[in-house]
Amino acid sequence: MSTSTLSLKNINPRDLKLVVKEVPTLPIVYQQLFSKMSNPNVSVPQLAEIVSKDQSLAIKILKLVNSAFYGYKKEITTISRAMVILGFRTVRNAALAISVFDYVSGCTDDNKFPIEEFWKHSLCTASAAKVLGHKVGIKQQEETFVCGLLHDVGKLIMKKYFENDFNEVCSYALDNGVTWSAAEEKLLGVNHSTLAKAVLRSWNFPPNLVEAVQFHHTMSPGASYPDMVALINLSNYLAYQFGMGAPASMVSADCDPAALRELNITIEKTLMHKEEIMAETTAALDILQIIS
Repeated sequence: MSTSTLSLKNINPRDLKLVVKEVPTLPIVYQQLFSKMSNPNVSVPQLAEIVSKDQSLAIKILKLVNSAFYGYKKEITTISRAMVILGFRTVRNAALAISVFDYVSGCTDDNKFPIEEFWKHSLCTASAAKVLGHKVGIKQQEETFVCGLLHDVGKLIMKKYFENDFNEVCSYALDNGVTWSAAEEKLLGVNHSTLAKAVLRSWNFPPNLVEAVQFHHTMSPGASYPDMVALINLSNYLAYQFGMGAPASMVSADCDPAALRELNITIEKTLMHKEEIMAETTAALDILQIIS
């Protein structure tokens, strides 16, 4: 069955895994890399060998780790060196981001949903997560940026593989001045967060990333990583407050009060870091040219 014949309108979230089977998987190089990286006994040469087999991936990772965003002063010329200097997690997170960029490449641009504006919102959310994650002492510090970057990836998966549903949601949100989530609730059986969870889980992405994406609009009392979920919820909200909301959903949902309680912070305190977050966002925008 082709995804072009599928719709998310009458699907129970419990049956979503059947639909996800129709969505293409990641290229084998990513599957091998993420599988190896989940092994605590894996070595640098083993990982470097996998990455180096894919020249395009290797080049993009090296460009990314040498960018001003990472701030390492000396040029890093090999994947193994990048892993030694920056760590497994940093290189893995770079690969995670690149894999998703590559996966959703080819999404057609349109006036209602400019792809560049989508990534700018995602990068602002990621930058807020990076800055605030440090301030509130998030345990998984290396993951804060990539969780923010990929929080809305379900929208692009929907756009690429469920285009009719996507267009209806997009038009409804714009025509009625409601949030994207409200439009999904009105029209579909599942939302972009649930769709992304199912796809990312099928790709064996890290569970804290999957959970942050799944619950980035509403906190879940059963979350295993409540601090990361709270951080992405807050960071997504702040991106809208800073004028970098996602396209076709310029009406922002409120920040979940439970997220503020989890992080022991107030909106007023987060706004004090606006200048730092926007400076981080400006530096992060270079990523669009590096890995696209």
